[in-house]
Amino acid sequence: MSTAERISFLRRKILFAKLYNKDGSKRSNFEIIQLLLTRCAIQDTFIQDRKLEGEFSEWSNEKLIEVKRINEI
Repeated sequence: MSTAERISFLRRKILFAKLYNKDGSKRSNFEIIQLLLTRCAIQDTFIQDRKLEGEFSEWSNEKLIEVKRINEI
């Protein structure tokens, strides 16, 4: 399994875990959105604290280009 496949699998696993509470009940759409927004806010704060915004943007752009290139093949 390649690194990209492992990351994709882990991402799906995390998102699936976000659909259910610890007791097994399904979360509401509002709860899911709230969790994902909190996660994004924490990630943004971490990037700003480490002054990695430029590096993260470059990395993100490189990954988007790579994905588009792979999809074209």
